[in-house]
Amino acid sequence: MRTFKKMNKSVPEDVCPICNTQDEGEVVLIGIAGTQEDHLCEAKQFHLRCIDLWYDRTRNIIYQQIKRKEQ
Repeated sequence: MRTFKKMNKSVPEDVCPICNTQDEGEVVLIGIAGTQEDHLCEAKQFHLRCIDLWYDRTRNIIYQQIKRKEQ
């Protein structure tokens, strides 16, 4: 997985989907399901520190449930 030293902040509303910020820190691009065309797809920036992955052996998938803060 390729990481980047800092978030691309060129689009103000493009925030990490987990913490909802553009805070400083290393990020990784994660492809968006259903957007693949040939070998390209849309992707979203996630802070590496926000990612907390789990592995489900029964379905052979890696996942993270993103819990939204109550407002």
